[in-house]
Amino acid sequence: MSTDDPTPARQVRLRQVCFVLGVVGAVLSVLAMVVALGVTSFGGVFEMFSPRSGGWGAAITVLMALITVGGVVVVRRSPGLGSALMYVGGCGGFLASGGIWLIPGTVTLIAANLALWGITDPFRDGPVGTRNTTTRT
Repeated sequence: MSTDDPTPARQVRLRQVCFVLGVVGAVLSVLAMVVALGVTSFGGVFEMFSPRSGGWGAAITVLMALITVGGVVVVRRSPGLGSALMYVGGCGGFLASGGIWLIPGTVTLIAANLALWGITDPFRDGPVGTRNTTTRT
C-alpha cells in the first residue's frame, strides 16, 4: 500500500470481505430471481397489486437482483453507495418475493452492514476550519 493512500489497511480488508459476501449474496439473488420467474405465487407484498400471480413480483425481483449486483460492483470503490444499493436490493427482494429471498437477502444485508464500516472517516483531520492550510500572502 502506498503512503499517499488515506484508507487504512483494516478498511481495505473489510471492503474485500464485503465484496466477497456481496458476491455470494448477488449469486444467490440471481438464482432466486431465476426461481421467481417460474413461480406462480410468491406470497410477497406486491402480489396483492398484480392482476395475476407472478407478474409484478417477478419484475420487481429481477430489478432487486440487478440492484444487488450493482451494489456489489461499486462496494470496493464507494462503500456508502454499495451499501445503500445492497440494502435496497436485499430488503426490496424480500418484500417482492417472500421466502425465496430469505437467504440471499440476509447475506446481502450482512455485507451491506459491513460495508458501512469500510467507509473512510471524513472527520479524521478534524473540522474543516482547523485543518492545516497554508495561506498565500
